[in-house]
Amino acid sequence: MNKFIFRRLGSFLALTGALFLVASCKPKEQTDNTSPASPPVISATATNEAATNEAVTNASPVDPSAISPEEARNHVGQMATVRGKVDRVHVSQKGDVFIDMGGKHPNAAFTAVCFKQAIPTEQLERLSGKIISVKGKIREYNGKVEIILEKPEQIVQ
Repeated sequence: MNKFIFRRLGSFLALTGALFLVASCKPKEQTDNTSPASPPVISATATNEAATNEAVTNASPVDPSAISPEEARNHVGQMATVRGKVDRVHVSQKGDVFIDMGGKHPNAAFTAVCFKQAIPTEQLERLSGKIISVKGKIREYNGKVEIILEKPEQIVQ
């Protein structure tokens, strides 16, 4: 009886191992420029990892109603999308991340704030120098205009 179970288990493991190997194989790159290359096959695991790692940087159409960092002051208390160049990304000693747009602290026109690593710091640090959109409720704190970031979907490139 035990031999039967082990043979069945061995066959199952061999089959699943072969399936994993096939699913994770990278297609051979085409070197012939005469015909277009077929799109690469990507495993579901690779797709999910990429989506998780790049949640902040998903490309999407630019929101036509987006406002500039300088205009954000006129929309305090409203849900809005602020679009502009990231002039500075600062990580505090506590691990909070401040993304300045429209100038650098203390003269930034607008700051997106991420507390307690709600979004991985590495993803936010990569935004420096890029043009992004930040979605959320605009608020004023100590005379500065900001949006609090709670999830990666609030940031779009």
